[in-house]
Amino acid sequence: MTANIQSNHNYPKNKILGYVAFNVLTIVIVSINLFAIGCLYYHPTTVGYYIFLPYYTFALYHKPQLKEGCRWRYFSENCFLFRIGRDYLGMEFRLSKALQKSENEPDAQFLFAFFPHGTWADYRLLSDGMWYKMFPNIGEKIRTLAASILFKIPVVREISLWTGCVDASRAVAEGLLDKGYSVVVLPGGEAEQIRTVYQKEGVYLKNRKGFVKLAMRKGIPIVPVYVFGASDYYYTNQSLFGPRVWMQKKMGICIPLAIGLWGSFLCPLPVKTTVVFGEPLSFKLKETGSPTDEELNAGHEEFCKSLLLLFNSYKDELGYGDRSLEVY
Repeated sequence: MTANIQSNHNYPKNKILGYVAFNVLTIVIVSINLFAIGCLYYHPTTVGYYIFLPYYTFALYHKPQLKEGCRWRYFSENCFLFRIGRDYLGMEFRLSKALQKSENEPDAQFLFAFFPHGTWADYRLLSDGMWYKMFPNIGEKIRTLAASILFKIPVVREISLWTGCVDASRAVAEGLLDKGYSVVVLPGGEAEQIRTVYQKEGVYLKNRKGFVKLAMRKGIPIVPVYVFGASDYYYTNQSLFGPRVWMQKKMGICIPLAIGLWGSFLCPLPVKTTVVFGEPLSFKLKETGSPTDEELNAGHEEFCKSLLLLFNSYKDELGYGDRSLEVY
């Protein structure tokens, strides 16, 4: 669907501008929260009553993340930091012809399964503003499942909501699909995140069948999506891998050891990022409802094969011909 694809190994963009944009976004979020905590310490009564109490009361009773979210199109498309980030990474979508055709059909609806997660999944935030133009029929009704913790941190909560995130619970996902929304999932999650290795393509998928089961139960096509470039955003280090995996499994805390541009933990390397969308996969069940174990395993195997085929179909063209995709 797009042309003039450049190799990820030599993608010239304004590094200084990108470096500033990625670091400023995170620094602003952290600074606001630290400033609020500092003010609370020195002026507990005033700050507590007039800032913290109203904010958390509002957040406690106003939970759009448990419904349809509160996506803000203008923010996603035009926030200058996002625009700089997309340009810095040369982000683009490439859709299969079958997906383009299906997207134009009335009541079109999909479950988009993105791989790999990468160290920080920087592409997730930046790509939200691209959905509207690339999917003119369903763009307004696409939501991304995100970790619950994101909706408990000031500023992070607002940015997550404005860029189409909702709580990654089964009830929320099913509710959205029942209402005709399309859903974006990153099935690999933290397990895939902590296993990200620089310049190696790997997806944590062998035992991740929940998203396939959800799609099969609701009769929604799954679209395999691969993000070329996500594995190369940061130089990774596998030191203390065992303890970090233990923390991820037992406590849900993921601590990647990674460094991006000029030693930054926040700014990825200037890697050409191409998001490729495969053909929608539809599954038929013998009986309406939950799939049998046999049907689920067959559907999961079909998805794995489709993801591998998608990767292999594009890897030479996009500069990854020397790599193989490992499914673990």
